[in-house]
Amino acid sequence: MSIFASQTSQTVLMPFDPPHTITIRKLTGREVEKAQEADAINLAKGSARTWAARLKRMAATGDPKAMDALHDPLIGYDRFAIIRFGLMAWTYEQKPADTIDDLDDEAATFIALAILKLTKPGLFLTGEAVEDAQKELSVAASLA
Repeated sequence: MSIFASQTSQTVLMPFDPPHTITIRKLTGREVEKAQEADAINLAKGSARTWAARLKRMAATGDPKAMDALHDPLIGYDRFAIIRFGLMAWTYEQKPADTIDDLDDEAATFIALAILKLTKPGLFLTGEAVEDAQKELSVAASLA
């Protein structure tokens, strides 16, 4: 994989609508920020400045539903912003740019998750895998 987002793409089968596929690409750092900004604006009623604090308050409540939400990789990202930036093509007759807003909920979530996984695979690691990755980084840093 390259550090340049434009050089990392993937074709993915639509599991609930075979044989259709989507072609996605890794998001740029700026696009990741824009997807987070869009989510903050949508959910914080126009105040992106308070979004991080609001997420922390939700987590602090200990509410199981809030805790489950925090484990969702899409938390803090606008699905449709991710799709607009990362969906390059698909095998449907309609052009993606013309029909993104017509996607059903399941398709939008699947496509956004596929793009986010390509862009930020660390969000999808389990607790044990995170620990292993941190150990590998520590070893690599000590060798440098």
